[in-house]
Amino acid sequence: AAPVFVPASFDHEGFERAAKLIFIRLQAANDAGDLEDLRSFTTPEMYASIRLELQERGSTRQQTDVVRVEARVIDVAEEAERQVVSVRYTGEVREEAGATPVAFDEVWHLVKAREGRDWAVAGIEQMA
Repeated sequence: AAPVFVPASFDHEGFERAAKLIFIRLQAANDAGDLEDLRSFTTPEMYASIRLELQERGSTRQQTDVVRVEARVIDVAEEAERQVVSVRYTGEVREEAGATPVAFDEVWHLVKAREGRDWAVAGIEQMA
């Protein structure tokens, strides 16, 4: 996904640093099954989707080691009530101790209300 629209005034480098932290935080909260943390930085629709995945996983333990993550802002959209930033994440994760890292390529859509301060994950698209 090539960049669609990123205004010159948008601090894409700062946002990309923050986006990496959001990625790692979501992985950790998902691994731990921490529904309260997941709820705090996902939209209600995204939270419902993740919660369903956690229910389907049951008591199976999950441990994701983020070996490498790169984040690149590919789109910034200004809507009436919110701002939407799409970030393409690439890198490698290890989902089992000692396993070979697996490549990932995803686009996450992060939203923030005009009057809000916190970004929330609204959607995740698998690119590969």
